Amino acid sequence: MKIEKVTFLIPIYPPHYQFIYNLINKLELNDIQIDIHLVFSNIEDHDKFSMKNKINSIILPKSYKTNSIITYKKFFGLQHLSNSKYDYIICCDSEIDIICDNFTNQIINDKIKQIFDNKTIYAGDVSIRDENNILQTSANLFPENYEYLRDITNNFTLYFWWSDLPVYRREDIIPFFNTINYDNIVFEHYDYMIYQYYLILYSEFKIINTTPITNLNWSLEMLKTTDNNILNALLSINYGFSWNNMNFYKLNKQFIKSQKGFLIYHLNRNNWW
Repeated sequence: MKIEKVTFLIPIYPPHYQFIYNLINKLELNDIQIDIHLVFSNIEDHDKFSMKNKINSIILPKSYKTNSIITYKKFFGLQHLSNSKYDYIICCDSEIDIICDNFTNQIINDKIKQIFDNKTIYAGDVSIRDENNILQTSANLFPENYEYLRDITNNFTLYFWWSDLPVYRREDIIPFFNTINYDNIVFEHYDYMIYQYYLILYSEFKIINTTPITNLNWSLEMLKTTDNNILNALLSINYGFSWNNMNFYKLNKQFIKSQKGFLIYHLNRNNWW
C-alpha cells in the first residue's frame, strides 16, 4: 500500500514556542520523522524561534491585513503548500503531543484514509449563541449554499469543531480557495469548519449527531468519559479516535492506544472543563 506524504502545519507565536520545542525533542528522542511547517506572523517572531533548523518556516508578508490572525495564518500556510509534495496536511494548533507507539507513517495514513473513506463529520447539539454564530459565520463563505448548510446543521446548532483530526487533502486546496474568499474573515470564521463545509458540499461528507450517544451538548472536542458504552457506540459509527483532548486521554490511555490514536491536543487546557 502506498504511504502518503503528511506534514504538520501549525500557526505559532512566541508564548507557545515551548510546546513545539517539546514536540521536536520528543520526536528526536524517539527517532520519529515528520515534517513540520510553522507559520510565523513576522520575521521578528521567526528570529526568536531557536529551533529553526528543525522545521520549515512560512512567514506572513508585511502587508497582510486580517481580523482573524489564526485562521489567516492557517489558510496562508495551506496555500503555500498547495503545490507541495505532501498528500495530506494536518493543520492544528501548537499545544499538541504525540503518542509515540502509534505515531507511525502507517497508522497516520490509515487514520487519514478512514476519515476520507467514511466521509463522516461528528457533531453535537449546541444551543450557545457564540458557537451557533461560529457555525453560521463560517457558512457565509458559501453564499450559494448557505441555506442548505443551515438545514443540515439544524439551523446551525450541530457543532463539529475539533471533533476529529483536522486534516486537509492537498488536492482540495486550490479548488477550496477558488470557492471561498477569505480576504475579509473575522474571528468566527473557523478554518477547519469551513473546510468541512466544503467537504459536505463537494465530497459527499455527511454529519452525524453524537449527542444522543455521548449526552454531550458540544462537539467531541469536550469529550471526557470512561463509559465503555459511549466509547463502543462511537466505534460503531466508525469514529477513529485519531486525536484526543488531554483530559480524555488521561482517563483512557490504554483504550486510546488500542485504537491507534496518535495525537493529543489542548495541552494548555487541563482545567478547561
